[in-house]
Amino acid sequence: MDTAAIQPLLDEGERLLERGDLEAAERTFRRAVLTAPDSAVAHSKLGVALAQQGRADEAIAEFTTAVALQPTYAPAYSNLGNVYREEGMLAEALAAYERALAIDPEYWIAHRNLGILYKQMGRLVDAVEHFKKATRLSVRPPTDTAKRRGCLAAPAVLLAGVVLAAALARHLL
Repeated sequence: MDTAAIQPLLDEGERLLERGDLEAAERTFRRAVLTAPDSAVAHSKLGVALAQQGRADEAIAEFTTAVALQPTYAPAYSNLGNVYREEGMLAEALAAYERALAIDPEYWIAHRNLGILYKQMGRLVDAVEHFKKATRLSVRPPTDTAKRRGCLAAPAVLLAGVVLAAALARHLL
């Protein structure tokens, strides 16, 4: 599904998420889903709004719908992994992140998320590897596709990943 018809709703929902107005973002993304029920992007973004409200089961359902509609949509797998990780479902999170990276090996957000998971699991060498990949990939100028996917690096998140990777590397070497 081409998201052009619902792009204004997706953009507005993103602005609302950034402002922290989660309920309004949810309503906006629900309108996008109603307008384009076959849009994996709309379902995934609704899942993000639900996850940020702590509604894991509903978020998982939206991400699952997104990947059913578009099995090659890496952000939905990465977001699904985030919810699984937060729910303590580490094996499921690992599978979701690995699927995202199988689809798009240069998807820096999935590398960052996998690094966070590996750190949580005590797999520090693997964590450092993925934080380094995330850092390397995220400093590239964003493509139009990356912009549409919402893959613009948040400076604080990038800095935290760089600092953590450096600290872990010093600790391990």
